[in-house]
Amino acid sequence: MGYLVGFLKFTVTGVYSSAISKMLLENGHEPTRLSNTLVQRLGITTRNDEPDVVIKDMSRWQGVVLIGDGAKVLADEITDKVKQSAMFYLPKVYGAIYKARILEKVRNGFIVDLDGRKGLLKTKLYETEIMAVQVTGYARSVSKLLVTDTLRVRAGGSEAIRLSRGRMSQPDLPAGWKWKKNGSEEDRKAVSEKARDVEEMVSSPEVPEGRCIAQGVDYVELVFGYDAKKVLDEWRRKLVPTMNGHHYLKSLGPEYSALVEFAERVQPFVGEQFEQIVKDTLVKGVYPRSTEEIKIFHMKPNGVDVEQSPAYVLHSDEKTIITKRRIRSSGKYDGLNAEKSPGDYAITEFRIDEWFEKTTYYRRDGSEIGVYANISTPPEVSKTFIRYIDLYIDVVRSGENVSIIDQDELERAYKNGHINEYLYQKAIEVAQKVAEELKTKKL
Repeated sequence: MGYLVGFLKFTVTGVYSSAISKMLLENGHEPTRLSNTLVQRLGITTRNDEPDVVIKDMSRWQGVVLIGDGAKVLADEITDKVKQSAMFYLPKVYGAIYKARILEKVRNGFIVDLDGRKGLLKTKLYETEIMAVQVTGYARSVSKLLVTDTLRVRAGGSEAIRLSRGRMSQPDLPAGWKWKKNGSEEDRKAVSEKARDVEEMVSSPEVPEGRCIAQGVDYVELVFGYDAKKVLDEWRRKLVPTMNGHHYLKSLGPEYSALVEFAERVQPFVGEQFEQIVKDTLVKGVYPRSTEEIKIFHMKPNGVDVEQSPAYVLHSDEKTIITKRRIRSSGKYDGLNAEKSPGDYAITEFRIDEWFEKTTYYRRDGSEIGVYANISTPPEVSKTFIRYIDLYIDVVRSGENVSIIDQDELERAYKNGHINEYLYQKAIEVAQKVAEELKTKKL
């Protein structure tokens, strides 16, 4: 089903709710089921319709998840205004039900086949008890869909659930199902039919294991880069006084959220000194200290988060973070045509506001192996981690030779819609500039 712009109802919660609700409201969409605070900020009359799209924070507040059949429409509109955003889109997946096919047993459950994709089912059930699974989300850390063996079907105001254990029987439902919400007679009838269809497909020998037996709705993750959060600050500022760095600081975790809320409450009483005071206290307090261990996260646009081995901070100020990481494995260094050996080490320089990180690799004796410049969005820094959106394309220097690598991966990400035109062009522009500076030894 297609959607006309201006006809989507949405609900939004979390760190980015004010900015996104203002943005989508100006585009003609209709907010529903908003918090009282948000209703007052927007100056609208509250409504309680069922939303077409649900928007909520990602698990680490690095962006938002959009769920619903109009999710891609709204995601495209947001990225049109917030260009430093990466999109991971799974059509018709959220809430989809699959006939179970177990691939392997893992420590806390099973890996299951979902029509060619892999899902993670956390359960204490035996393999023979698992007949069907339903998608409940996506885990970037393991690059798998999350599924449950408790099935839910809905229609309007009615909902029924199916438990893997227990064969209770309730009116108008197959054995093993029970009513969760009661709606109109028409909604109950629709739910009853859906539940019976699921049971029929699960028990049919003609339906192969791993096959989707009930379609879901669209699922979209928008990961916001450092500059994207600045744009979102501007949108929130249309509704309520907003300090610079509001969304960046709030996305670092709950402890920073409380400090931001306090700072914005006292802002009217501080006057012109406010921004400098915030910079000298709150913002500088975010950065890690020298000798501390820190985690580094590559957030890839294709839905994968890569965590590097722990690094130690050598230098930290408001412009530059320098880390050292020990190499503990053997193999080859990508793009450098050199062997990797335990005892090697990497020195990485993160420049705040720059679109790359420069890593120089060394042997145990201090001799240089080569330089690897990873093209990415500007780094976001906290006391415990550094993260950025990896843009695939990279620049390497081995000896006197400098080359741009992995441009094909950038092209693929652009073609697949994971990055937009802005990020695509920016990545190429930065890679060319970095390559020139590495050749002339300016970097």
